Amino acid sequence: MKRNAQTLHNPKALSVFAAVRAVACVATAATVGLAQETPVPGVLPPVIVRGIAPAGGALPDVHGVQLYQGKKTSVADLETLPAVVNNNYREAFSLLPGLLISEMPTPGHLNATYRGIGDPHESEFLLNLQDGIPIASDWLGYSTAYYTPPMESVQRVEMIRGGSALLYGPQPGPVLNHVTILPQTRTPWEIDTRHLAGSWGLYSTHTCLSGTLSHLGYLATFHHRQADGFRDANADYSVYHGQAKLTLQLSESWRLTLDFYGYGAESGEPGRLTLAQYIANREQTVRPLDRLFVERYVPSLTLDGALSEQTALTLKAWAGHQDRLSRRQNNAGTFMNLDQQIFDFVGLDARLRHTWATGAQEHQLTGGFVAYAADSPRSRERVPGLSTSLSGQPQFDLDRHSLYGALFAENRFQWGPWGVIPAFRLELMETSVRENFNAEVTRPLQDETFRRAVPLFGLGLTWDWHESHRWYANVSQGYRPPRYDDLVNPTSNSQRPSRELDEGRTLTLETGLRGSPSPWLTYDTSIFYTDYDGVIENRDLGGGNFERSNSGHARHYGWETSLEFQPLACLEAWTGRTLDPAWGRWTWFASYALLHAEFTAGLNEGRTPAYAPDHVLKTGLIGQWQERFKIALTGTYVDAMYWQDNNQPGSVGLARIPDFTVWDLSAEWTLYRQNPHLLAGIQNLFDREYFSRVRSDGIEPMPGRSFYVGLRIRWF
Repeated sequence: MKRNAQTLHNPKALSVFAAVRAVACVATAATVGLAQETPVPGVLPPVIVRGIAPAGGALPDVHGVQLYQGKKTSVADLETLPAVVNNNYREAFSLLPGLLISEMPTPGHLNATYRGIGDPHESEFLLNLQDGIPIASDWLGYSTAYYTPPMESVQRVEMIRGGSALLYGPQPGPVLNHVTILPQTRTPWEIDTRHLAGSWGLYSTHTCLSGTLSHLGYLATFHHRQADGFRDANADYSVYHGQAKLTLQLSESWRLTLDFYGYGAESGEPGRLTLAQYIANREQTVRPLDRLFVERYVPSLTLDGALSEQTALTLKAWAGHQDRLSRRQNNAGTFMNLDQQIFDFVGLDARLRHTWATGAQEHQLTGGFVAYAADSPRSRERVPGLSTSLSGQPQFDLDRHSLYGALFAENRFQWGPWGVIPAFRLELMETSVRENFNAEVTRPLQDETFRRAVPLFGLGLTWDWHESHRWYANVSQGYRPPRYDDLVNPTSNSQRPSRELDEGRTLTLETGLRGSPSPWLTYDTSIFYTDYDGVIENRDLGGGNFERSNSGHARHYGWETSLEFQPLACLEAWTGRTLDPAWGRWTWFASYALLHAEFTAGLNEGRTPAYAPDHVLKTGLIGQWQERFKIALTGTYVDAMYWQDNNQPGSVGLARIPDFTVWDLSAEWTLYRQNPHLLAGIQNLFDREYFSRVRSDGIEPMPGRSFYVGLRIRWF
């Protein structure tokens, strides 16, 4: 810890180190991700779209080496919205139906869940990707998302349900892939910079230098945001992010992409509140010295191209380092714990797509392998009293490791309007935890290893019963591996090694319709069912001891639907008259998710899983005038929900999070020709007092109405 504390305790050192190391390392380029456009002229693996065109922001049937047909997908195209400021996930993900954001006022990392499957804390039950590469701290043992890219650098966010585990690996929830921007191809250079100021001392800046010279595309970005926060004290945060990319066209059919990003964040943690404290003063600070520090650096390389007219190949290799350090007081305020977790990891993903034919029908086969390894030591030191020190007396030290490999294959059979897509994936994993010493417990030191081979199967079906409408169905298996803390919990004196711990398994079935009956209307509606067997929970061993076991079982089912409607285009179609362009273009969107979830066995039998609201409604109106003005009004309604699986109030004094509705208004206006652009917005437009995140130590209040305004300038 001392090795890193000198850097982490100094905000200036942290910011300069993160920013300079990120931007200066120009050996970088975004791994092409799930569905990126070709940045420079050339013949690369073709985008193949057969059947009906994607509706309502769905991904195409085949793109590069990926197969999406037979899976329900959604796309949040951030370029259709005005600039998303301060990583407002509520606004950015308003276009993703059913995705639940457990909001925190410090926008350092994402807390999300889907259809009530798993605690949203740090998005552990989702698979988060950036350009197709996992951004979890440790893919297997600690699948937390302490980092997400700044939304200013994200082009779109893709959500893949059902067969997500078959495409990418563990976690029962869907995949969220953040596709970042690519180098500009229309100009040898362009500078795009924006600067904003807002409520509670918010300052945010993002600058991008980008262009293409002959066969070389380049991009370098720098992002910083900081604010004081709305709580009385210790609610401040500061984030630095830098990214650099190079795209080199090796030939007409091969491209090499280098990418590097660096991230540094420091934030105060003013403390969560009991219900009584929240009612008395929701802005009070109860933890004046708690802090969180995060650093992350990831270089990657992607090679993609065509082996032949029928065969495409993509190779991704990446490595990375993440350092997470927290300083937190105990409940009595008699000492501070300094917890550090370091993550060093390396990965390789190789995928091939081959097009083959039977008669006049073309089919696609994809297959490949993944290899991944991580070293994740964890340690704790302790400082007496309430202190700002980042060095103390060692308390425990653990070695943690994970090894992961997967082989997968999927084939798209297409016979006229019918598509059949079988899939198989074999997951091989090993996670291990060894306690070197532990002064916090009196039990013997533990050394545990978990090894499994997990086969997964899936099947997708589609029927294009009309050129503008598709029926789809999917049945897929997924799984949730045990976390490091499920094997050995260094803070527990009563958790014993599990005798028969296994992975949790999910079976998801979904069927629905999507289509575009007209150019001004698209829809996607489906019903779903997920059986989650082997939910990991505590099993009482007597004598005050317990073990982690797979005794839980839950069922999640419901209905999800989304709609996009362009009223002026509809009016033009009905009247046969073209409206004056001064009316602009307007899009109204809405999505609704109806969910029923229940534990059917285990410790919480008969109860409702945490963060499984019966209703989630998202809607909004987006307007645009001749590329000069954009405005968006977006709203989210979330029904009341339990915050823990036992449905009890605990020491917080509250069993259920009340329902809430929050609206955001944002706009972007080009003041004169192409420059400057005025950016402005109001978050939490109607000043709603609410919270959507509760942990065992209390309620996380969200800020009221806030404002921001700024300028965006582009030179090219």
